Amino acid sequence: MIDDEEFNEKFATVAEALKYISESQAKSEWIHKRDYHIHLKEIAAIREIQDKTQKHLEHISKLIGIAFEELEFQDNKLEEAGKVLSQKRL
Repeated sequence: MIDDEEFNEKFATVAEALKYISESQAKSEWIHKRDYHIHLKEIAAIREIQDKTQKHLEHISKLIGIAFEELEFQDNKLEEAGKVLSQKRL
């Protein structure tokens, strides 16, 4: 806490002190709002990255699924081709 002498050195009148307090509070609110909007922008950028990553993962999962399905179907196709070829030999 400041004593009377320090107060008198900083501010000539109570009005000046109140003006200083008011300006300090306004500056503090402005900084808070600025930081809040910066934070919102950062969150939006992170969400955009998450959405892109999710789309890539879904695409990769789909491709892998197709690859596994193709391998599964290739076994069936080879078996069917083998049956057909064995019938033609007979």
